[in-house]
Amino acid sequence: MKSLFLLIAMVALIGVGASAQYHYAFYYDTTGGQDLEVNLLNAMPRENGFALSAHDAYGGELWSTEGTLTGNQAAVIRLGDYVPASDLAWGVVTVDSVEQLVIGLEYFMEDELVAIDTIYREAPALNPNEDFWLGAYYNQVGESETALIVMNPWETTGGCTIVVRSSDGQTLYQSDFVLGPHESEYVPLTNEIGHGNLLWGFVDVRMTGQSVVLALEYYGRGCAGLEIDNVTEYYY
Repeated sequence: MKSLFLLIAMVALIGVGASAQYHYAFYYDTTGGQDLEVNLLNAMPRENGFALSAHDAYGGELWSTEGTLTGNQAAVIRLGDYVPASDLAWGVVTVDSVEQLVIGLEYFMEDELVAIDTIYREAPALNPNEDFWLGAYYNQVGESETALIVMNPWETTGGCTIVVRSSDGQTLYQSDFVLGPHESEYVPLTNEIGHGNLLWGFVDVRMTGQSVVLALEYYGRGCAGLEIDNVTEYYY
């Protein structure tokens, strides 16, 4: 069984500070008519301090806030009301908290709700001597399109290798990424592998020493035409 280092997040945000023990991360985008509502749900009956930061594609902090939830209280933040408008206003949101949170995410396109996701696992701290893998599904069949967003949720530089395989196991795309603190990279698979009648399969992300967070945008499927999923927990 793979070992997991204990994570005690030392957060440099006033109020939560060194008392924060939980570190969550997920994708947001407030460009092109998109927006995100973040629902912070205190899973504990005790008071819970939190600090939230939204970073641009290059890792710069665009906006941050902090607060305290009473026992089992919930709060909602619409990022588009606070994050300054910019072509780079997409990437990773980090949330540090004293107690455990469940985070409900509602993604909007032109004020229409298009996707709902739930985050309840932290961005994991990894054993630096082992490799770990994230996995996800992609679909490039017909008019369907998938875009990958790989994000560094940490304050130190990290990296990963992304491999995209067909349904019969062939490697169609592979690339190494080095991401600065809180930096994100956007990979539209249409540009990398195109479309095909049977073009679907597995996205494999190898992490060494430091975890990344993966998000996927699925276009052309479902009633809304856009689905967004976050992958924060490794499968191996």
